[in-house]
Amino acid sequence: MSTLRSIILLTLALAGPAQAQGIFDNLVQSRYVHCAFYKTYDVDRNTGDLVLVEGRSQSLTHFQAIHDGHARQISTRVAGARHVKMMNPGKYLHFVDHVAGMYVLTTIHSCLDRDPRSGVCVSYGASQSRHFDARVLTDPDAVYEALKDSSDPGFCDHSFIGIQEASKSR
Repeated sequence: MSTLRSIILLTLALAGPAQAQGIFDNLVQSRYVHCAFYKTYDVDRNTGDLVLVEGRSQSLTHFQAIHDGHARQISTRVAGARHVKMMNPGKYLHFVDHVAGMYVLTTIHSCLDRDPRSGVCVSYGASQSRHFDARVLTDPDAVYEALKDSSDPGFCDHSFIGIQEASKSR
């Protein structure tokens, strides 16, 4: 992990949408995906760029047991683990949670940082929104596009070394 990335994550505004579904292959195949979300961007004092400062997030979301279009989600906003739907219909990768009539849409939309040796994406731009739009179950890309400006910005990483899957509650 680069020193610059550990201090400040580059602005998501500069990162465009993923151009190919293949960019998300590592996430879909990963055992663990960890995301941090923020209410607002900070401003870099030197450049004026919008940035997300690692360690200052308002919420964390962890996905595990990712397979067959489903995952288990653990969030700092909800007690316990929840089963969510994973969807990759076109431009973006989505995790959709339906809770008490409301939907929580976590969308991974871009690559922020690549491994310099392999070129594989290791850090992704993401956003999270809460809404009541049932279209998310059939067209999550359109719902994300409609809500992205009011969603919480964030980033995701995959497969941290040395983390064990949380125990399953029955």
